[in-house]
Amino acid sequence: MADRAFLFDLDGTVWRGHEWYASVLAEVTCLSRTSIMASLATGGNIFQLSKEAGLSKERLIAACHSRIHLLTLYDNVCPTLKKLTGAGCKLGVVTSLPKQLADRPLSMLGLNQYFEVKRFAARKPSPKPLLTALTELNEEMAKRHFYVGDTATDAQCASRAGISFAWASYGYGKAESIEPHRVLHEFSDVLKL
Repeated sequence: MADRAFLFDLDGTVWRGHEWYASVLAEVTCLSRTSIMASLATGGNIFQLSKEAGLSKERLIAACHSRIHLLTLYDNVCPTLKKLTGAGCKLGVVTSLPKQLADRPLSMLGLNQYFEVKRFAARKPSPKPLLTALTELNEEMAKRHFYVGDTATDAQCASRAGISFAWASYGYGKAESIEPHRVLHEFSDVLKL
């Protein structure tokens, strides 16, 4: 497995982002957690929701940072990442989240130690963020590398980059719109790749 590189999305793949945003936004606005979750489930954007509720992007990020304790990882994320790095795999993050929102949680949750490369504000499904991350890992494009994500946009991004896609079926994406190379039923299934 040492010749493998794994690039990960964050929301719906590594952590339960929708639940976190809903809890935070419900605390600091008049929106209900249920309505926020419903909007996110149908493709709503947390920044657009906060703007509609009168909360600036900066205030949303500050509110999220002050409530990182509400953000939960999927089961076995840290043990799995530890095994992957122990086996010599190269790991990175490619997310559409802005650095201002995602970097502090990565640090506070102890995940930075596993990821050699982090690409934020990725404009998926453009393949450029994945290709740039692989270059930064000194890895050539190859089918033995995986992008692990939960949405059809993540799948398109991997396809356009020419690398394999592992679908985090436990995340937020819908099965009918995704054609993965492999299906993960839980985060630790990455070890089977």
